[in-house]
Amino acid sequence: MRNTIILLLLITFTACQNQAHNEIRYQVSKSLKNGKPALNISMEFNANPSGETVVLLQDKAWGQEDLYNTLSDLSSEEANEIIKEKDSNRIVLKHESNLDKIRLSYTLQQDTENKLTTLSTYRPVIQKDFFHVFSHNMFMLPRDYVPNSHALFDVHIDWKGFEDDFSLINSFDTNKRSQKIKGTDEAHFHSAIFTGGDYRAYELDIKGNKAVLGIRGDWLVFKDSTIVNVLEKTLNAQRDFWKDHSQEYFAVTMTPTQQENGSSFQGSGLTNSFATTASNNKYLDPEGLIYLFNHELQHNWTGHTIKNENEEEQYWFSEGFTDYYTIKNIAKNRISGLDESYFIRKFNEFTKALFTSLVKEAPNSEINYDNFWSSREYSKLPYHRGALFAFYLDNKIQKDSNGEKSLDDLMLEIKEDAIKKNQRLTHKYFISKANEYLQEDITPFFDKHIEKGNLYNLDEMLNEFGYEYSPTTKIYDLGFSFSEDKKHIAEIDENSQAYKAGLRSGDRITFRSYYPQNPSFEAEIKIKKGNKEVSYKFFPAKDAKIPELKDSQHNKNILSF
Repeated sequence: MRNTIILLLLITFTACQNQAHNEIRYQVSKSLKNGKPALNISMEFNANPSGETVVLLQDKAWGQEDLYNTLSDLSSEEANEIIKEKDSNRIVLKHESNLDKIRLSYTLQQDTENKLTTLSTYRPVIQKDFFHVFSHNMFMLPRDYVPNSHALFDVHIDWKGFEDDFSLINSFDTNKRSQKIKGTDEAHFHSAIFTGGDYRAYELDIKGNKAVLGIRGDWLVFKDSTIVNVLEKTLNAQRDFWKDHSQEYFAVTMTPTQQENGSSFQGSGLTNSFATTASNNKYLDPEGLIYLFNHELQHNWTGHTIKNENEEEQYWFSEGFTDYYTIKNIAKNRISGLDESYFIRKFNEFTKALFTSLVKEAPNSEINYDNFWSSREYSKLPYHRGALFAFYLDNKIQKDSNGEKSLDDLMLEIKEDAIKKNQRLTHKYFISKANEYLQEDITPFFDKHIEKGNLYNLDEMLNEFGYEYSPTTKIYDLGFSFSEDKKHIAEIDENSQAYKAGLRSGDRITFRSYYPQNPSFEAEIKIKKGNKEVSYKFFPAKDAKIPELKDSQHNKNILSF
């Protein structure tokens, strides 16, 4: 017995000793290359004794390709040769064998135009006044440190030469010129945001834990205080729901983008953080930002704590159920005064989006990486399909339990399994847990609507739970198609609101303003008529046989948040 204890102690000591050696030191500094802003990054780590050390950096990630275009000036005093293997996401360093440490330095630079758009923020953004880079685009990792995504290593980051008023806000700390990240892994470290520059940092106390909002730019439609208040209320409400105030630090970054017409915003839920961008113009809808904040913050649990076994395969859960709880928690907690009417309106939007989708009955197997990142139709499909499934399951559990249980109870149990048992979200696991709350097996319903992708029978669903609804709704219909150069009206539907307003095929367009997929936003089209410019306004909508929840007191009573 004594020998066994000694052996176990030796194994533990050796494991701890080996873990201490798995350390990466980075140094980051500002520079200029060819007159343009850049970041110089150097790293030091253990060399492979074979004489060939490999570091990993993705060339294709998050819908972006050719990320190696942002990389230059690779150098290492210890390496005799450096080989970039883009196709395998590897950089090979050849050096003398039995080398202890190896150093590698490189330059990171923006490869898009300075005009920041929604799409360009998923690539490194490095400008004079600020930088905004996701960690997988910024920090290389030694392959020996990450033989699998759960291998642990320590990270040290020194930020050199940054002025005192140059904010540094990232997923691990705020305004620290020297950072230590202990016991991280590839998934944890490479799902982070790193920003710096003229970001204004607002620190919040969320029941003893620190949250920081980093925001830059002069916003046209809201004050910083509006976003700070939304963030504070959202964090408190969500952490109360999940019974989880364990996160000691959380960062939110908000970066303005440029867009002339309409508005756009997006966010990415990340390690200890989420990064959001939004078009800074008069069309930006603050209510949309409230939705975005709540959706991305929900990903702390549905997506991070509760992890998908196969990412895209379970997007119906990590995105769809997140969408459902986004609007449910906003309404329940009256965030910015929004209530059950908001829930009903957003639910109807989800329904219309699903039933009018070009891929509305695509099987779940078609929601893969390539389709999700290349097609808006596929990328939104699991959000809407999953949100309606969550709505059905929430009501079904409440009905079968006579109001004693709800989907909330199931979600909390799944969260506990994820924490205590390291359980990942699989279809088999989810069905087995859901069945514990139901009187009938959910498998046939799941197979039909999630796996095979058949549309829900919405009339039947709403009748089952006693909701009031209208049999038809108005959906978006611009009513005409553009010519190839977008300067003329090509074909026009004579039954459309556009035709009724006076527009005709062949009309020359001098101005257009409309909100795609929004039938309640009045469109304006200006046409050149001789020497005059004539304006036509109409609502781009038509009736469709899609059930729509009524904004009635009866329905609000059933929701009973």
